[in-house]
Amino acid sequence: MITKQLSNGVYIVSGPVNFVLNSGKISSIGKPLAIKEHIFIPEGKRIPLEVLENSIIELDKDIELTYLTSRTIPEDWDKVVNYVIENKIDTLLIFGEVDTGKTFFSTYLTNKFINNKLKVSVLDCDTGQSDIGPPGCLGLAVFDNYVLFMTEKQPQKLYFIGSHSPSEHFLHYLCGFVKLVNFAKTNSDVLIIDTPGWVQGDGGRLLRKTEIELLSSLDRNFCVILLQRGDELEHLVKGLKEQQIIRLTVSKKASPTSVDERKKLREFVYKKYFSNSKRIELEFDKIVTDRSYFLTGKKIDKYPTTEILWAEKLSGWEGVYIVSSKVLTETEINRLKKFYNTTKIRNVSAEEFKNVVVALLDINFEVLGLGIIETIDFANQKIVVSTPITNSYKKIKIVQFGSLKVKPTAEENGFVEPGLI
Repeated sequence: MITKQLSNGVYIVSGPVNFVLNSGKISSIGKPLAIKEHIFIPEGKRIPLEVLENSIIELDKDIELTYLTSRTIPEDWDKVVNYVIENKIDTLLIFGEVDTGKTFFSTYLTNKFINNKLKVSVLDCDTGQSDIGPPGCLGLAVFDNYVLFMTEKQPQKLYFIGSHSPSEHFLHYLCGFVKLVNFAKTNSDVLIIDTPGWVQGDGGRLLRKTEIELLSSLDRNFCVILLQRGDELEHLVKGLKEQQIIRLTVSKKASPTSVDERKKLREFVYKKYFSNSKRIELEFDKIVTDRSYFLTGKKIDKYPTTEILWAEKLSGWEGVYIVSSKVLTETEINRLKKFYNTTKIRNVSAEEFKNVVVALLDINFEVLGLGIIETIDFANQKIVVSTPITNSYKKIKIVQFGSLKVKPTAEENGFVEPGLI
């Protein structure tokens, strides 16, 4: 262990590193650190240590600490807590571009509200850089203790979006948003909504403006917080009353996170989430599927070629759904149209199912957890899934498909086109 003596001031510590406070008084992101408390900072993360009196820390490796002459927390951030309490605001919707410190700010607010004896919910809407729950999900956690990283807290509720980005999953995103906001309403005093950095263009404008409309329709006493360097977010709050808008300065601590760092952070969360996974088998006739064509039609037993592994007659004009050992050619599909007397064939290769991330739901459409499809055993009619929720696997009634692919080793493995499966 490496011992460092810190005098009064602010120090930036970057991960990955473990450290412990041996003596003194240090606060970080609004959380007072306890003596002998062990802190782990993952790779790609960095935190400020506000040394309030001379302190001694021990680190598991020798790293350079960046010393700052002033706080990383802008003065106007501290005014938010008093404003929220005085005006009985129950929801804070945080907007900011990528790398403006929205999660850092959410963590700071959470600790400050806890210090004021409030129960706080945080809704993490950043499906690409999830801190509450695994990537591809909206996650909601309720806090009654100080926290340094949102990843420390297990989510009370998950809603599966199925992708790093809501760009092709708008409806799922908005359904999940409403569901988790309603859960927070009855389980906390204040809800903090940490949104993705997608704030411009058609999609960014649509999602952010719709979130505001939904909060209005849900009768929330909300404020929109703009974390901006200039006026780059003003287009999102046109028409709101001034008392519903809080404009704040971006922290000096906010710094760019590279694409590679983002990928590593996601894979760190995947690895942690799936670390204790086991293989389970889900029988076709014991579950139903959601957000897919697979297992939504009537099974067809007649296959004119050995390349067909599974076939179903879909509803109405949707045609026939076929899983084959390889993608069929146009000539082969035309032959199958004649054979099955249909004008439409939906074809997917069996390989597309491999490593797809799915949500495993109970009968009430509540997410029990996530799984990774290892294979589909079409002959024995079983879905083979790797998942950490083996203790409650008998509750699984619904398999909800996403478009993310992740290897069992937690490495990202591309995407499957939404609607293909």
